[in-house]
Amino acid sequence: MRRFCAIAVLVLLILTPTPARAATPSLYGVSALQNLTVTMDDGVVIAAQVIYPTDLTTGARAPGTFPVLLSQDPYGIAGPFPSVMAGRYFVQHGYIYIATSVRGTGSSGGRLDWFGARQGRDGAELVDWAAHALPGSDGTVGLDGCSYLGINQWFTAAAVGPHSPLKVIAPFCTDSDFYNDFAALGGIPTTAVADTGDLEPRGPQDNPATDPQSETVNDLATGGPRSYNNRYWQDRSVIRLMPAVVANNIPALTEAGWHDLFPGGNLGAYTAAQNAYFHRPLTAPVRPGDRVTARYQAIVGPWEHQQNVDSPTMQAIRLAWFDTWLKHTPTAMATTRTPLHLFQTGANRWVDVAAWPPSPATATFDFGADTKTLAWAPSSALTYTSAPLTHAAVLDGPSTVTVHASSTTTDVQLTATLTALTPDGSVVKQAEGVLIGSQRKLDPRISWYGSSHALLQPSHPFTKASRQPVTPGVTTRYDIALLATFALLPAGTRLQLTLTSQAPATFHLTLAPTPQQLSNLAGGIYTIEQSILNVPLADPALFHTSTTDWGPSS
Repeated sequence: MRRFCAIAVLVLLILTPTPARAATPSLYGVSALQNLTVTMDDGVVIAAQVIYPTDLTTGARAPGTFPVLLSQDPYGIAGPFPSVMAGRYFVQHGYIYIATSVRGTGSSGGRLDWFGARQGRDGAELVDWAAHALPGSDGTVGLDGCSYLGINQWFTAAAVGPHSPLKVIAPFCTDSDFYNDFAALGGIPTTAVADTGDLEPRGPQDNPATDPQSETVNDLATGGPRSYNNRYWQDRSVIRLMPAVVANNIPALTEAGWHDLFPGGNLGAYTAAQNAYFHRPLTAPVRPGDRVTARYQAIVGPWEHQQNVDSPTMQAIRLAWFDTWLKHTPTAMATTRTPLHLFQTGANRWVDVAAWPPSPATATFDFGADTKTLAWAPSSALTYTSAPLTHAAVLDGPSTVTVHASSTTTDVQLTATLTALTPDGSVVKQAEGVLIGSQRKLDPRISWYGSSHALLQPSHPFTKASRQPVTPGVTTRYDIALLATFALLPAGTRLQLTLTSQAPATFHLTLAPTPQQLSNLAGGIYTIEQSILNVPLADPALFHTSTTDWGPSS
């Protein structure tokens, strides 16, 4: 319920129009809103709203043609769509802005599904209509939007085909891999898909009890096929869409926050895009020295989900991105050699890099072999604390906790929280992660390793076939992936690792184990025999303050 309330608040923020504040003087006024409909190839009617640039003096629609920005919104309500209101800023700078209701929501026909190929085809048809049928269009289109409105841009960009009128996208507040970032964490389903669905107003032809999205929600709750990382989720992975996005020649600027619903969720999309462009393995890291292109850029700030997206700085950044690819305005964004823009917490500054993780340097903390016990209960916890760091370092990427443990039950839930205890007395959470023991199978081919082959980002298949029941009483290895971060740790900092069974109340999403998982976990007592922490720790001298302000510092 706590996470549902948080998502509800965020969606209410989306639904509350915020006056656009331009970083540069407005060139145009904004027309009255026009309601339109567009019919898809299967006969489903999509509701749309459009606003045009107007003459600042007369108020009449401005002469000539303009590029079009399109958003696809599942939160449409009576009156102006929230996204079209946010789009006023871009209209004032020479764009036509269109907001549509995703099929099955608002006033649009059809039935709602959780993204997927059909929404991608809808987006492609809307792009074609906006380029060739919308009065005033100059024949080129960009995609805009945050959260759901950001993520569905990937599906459209993958569906349009080569030589499309779609020339650029800006998926803000985006993730990279729906199953692992949002629908489930460590093989345990979350409530996030169901919570989001509760906030989507359904269209006249949709029934939330029977639409395709309801099947997904039901499977996650009951342990059905979609509670595993099956073909349904693999088809919805942004990482897997990336070869098509790159082949269709669509540049992308992404944004996420270190405190997001999916913290640093765009980093996988960044590495996949760079790798796809240069024909490297999609799931590999971008290593120091690897070639990168300015066509695929990412911003990760010190923010929560959707925070600051429509701040003057962030609006100006999106405007420059759209101007670069739709108006061919010469900007540094088209030529940068450091297309990854990270806010470094602790130093409170922006840093521009190319590689992710930026450095392979890795430190390992072995917290010893003293046997301790942990129970599957909310209050059960073990804490380990390192010696102070002898030198300042930058925690620059994902981390791993490896636990060797036995259990009295046929499954195990291990949750890890990494905290920095700085010399000034600050206690700052850096990362967290969770793993269900029956999904411990490791895929070493696509896991990431740092120096001395230390495991930094374990990859688990999380399929039904990869499930391995835990044998009671047998010591077993569990590799827990911790979220990525980018933080300056001063000399003298101690790293504190806290192991719990059930996730703490501060965990970034609410976990909802399936009935089978709950049954197998109930009453479990774990004997922890060894805990090892692998973290990326880079020399602070590798990083330099950016000359660009990529967004607010809080």
